[in-house]
Amino acid sequence: MKIILSMLAAFSLAGAAHAADISIALTDDRVEVDADFSGAAVTLFGAVTGAENPAATLDIIAIVTGPPGNFSVRPLEKRGLIWLPGKPAMIENAPRFYASTATQPIQEIAPLPDQAKFELGVDNIRAVDLYADTDSEHPFNAAFLDALESRGQYMDRVGGVSFIKGALFTVDLELPANTPVGDYDIAVYLYRDGMLIDHDSAALKVNKVGLERRIFDLAHRRPVLYGLLCVAVSLLAGWIAGLAFRKS
Repeated sequence: MKIILSMLAAFSLAGAAHAADISIALTDDRVEVDADFSGAAVTLFGAVTGAENPAATLDIIAIVTGPPGNFSVRPLEKRGLIWLPGKPAMIENAPRFYASTATQPIQEIAPLPDQAKFELGVDNIRAVDLYADTDSEHPFNAAFLDALESRGQYMDRVGGVSFIKGALFTVDLELPANTPVGDYDIAVYLYRDGMLIDHDSAALKVNKVGLERRIFDLAHRRPVLYGLLCVAVSLLAGWIAGLAFRKS
């Protein structure tokens, strides 16, 4: 009888631990980029149901992942008296933008297996970890992360998550001026005492508009024509510059 009561109590505690759900939505699921684009702030709204006092008992991690891209990292090698670029290391299908926003440092919210599984935090992006089997951080990985972080395209941020009116919350997402265009995925994870309770996701599009959009489409859909036009514009600019110097 005692064993049965203990099992019932354990199931009750487990049910209580998971009795919370999260739902999110964007105020605007499209960001337009033109020549004057200097960055954008996107607000994510969400709600937690089935939990009492969520601001005090729950933690939230929001991850924004941009379109994938291929990168190369070249070390500088000294050859004689000069330094030259060495053999490149390729990083394929790494996100061109990555940002995390959390109520407190991710290391204090999620256990290590979850950090690796859901790629929580810049240091856990799998595509960047070229040398996962080594015991120490490889300089290629560190150099790549430093470069993307210095450009503002990779970032981990504490704060930006605000609970309002009990179960409602907002997440402030910041996109820099050099935000790549493409499709973005937003994932939000709800934690309590190191345990993942629920998660939800949303999609965001970053598109060029106006003349920039036409040039972007031409470069990607008709690269040969785009290249010829670039050459023609360069020749025309050189010819005009030559005329100007002759007159002077």
